[in-house]
Amino acid sequence: MANGDYEVTHNRILNSGKKIFKDQGFEKANLRAICKESGVTTGAFYGHFDDKEALFSELVEPIVSQIKKYYKMYEDKSFDIYIRETPITKDTINKILESKSKGAIEMVLYFFENKEIFELLIFGSYGTKYSNFLDEIVEIEDKNHLKILSLIYGENQVKNIITDMGIHLINHAYYYALSEVAVHSESREEARLNAELITKFFNEGWGKIRGL
Repeated sequence: MANGDYEVTHNRILNSGKKIFKDQGFEKANLRAICKESGVTTGAFYGHFDDKEALFSELVEPIVSQIKKYYKMYEDKSFDIYIRETPITKDTINKILESKSKGAIEMVLYFFENKEIFELLIFGSYGTKYSNFLDEIVEIEDKNHLKILSLIYGENQVKNIITDMGIHLINHAYYYALSEVAVHSESREEARLNAELITKFFNEGWGKIRGL
């Protein structure tokens, strides 16, 4: 098969998989239905992907990588500032929260621009290694918030400010709210405004918890 034909077929399978995964979710999606939709035999499918999870992975992995990139960039920046500054001033806390807010808004806009794939990742990935992806991000965020609060108040005083469960509940609500913004906004501008609203609302709370 010529390389051009291979790429055309490969993209056709990707598009068919995206459609069926979106309609049925990964677990219920049938490989034969994907093959029929893309106009290839099962044998031809296996010339492109090992199985339907490999197909799903190729669809969602670019957005997974971008989320991890955004997240690491803004978290590293926050920790660097907190670790360098002693004592930590209210001005620094405010600037870091504003920086994180900008990062979150950029992420939401990226999700919106890639809405179909983002929906697959968050709402259609049950049965794949990505099924708990958002919860895993929340868990990392929980640990990072605990570290930051320990830097601000001292490790032994954090429990007097907020419990581990309290941190988790806030982060869980925050990330799922941002996901809803990306999925349900009808325009880029609406996504931006809603993301600004959510980040401002949560930043006000975190500002109080961090001593502002």
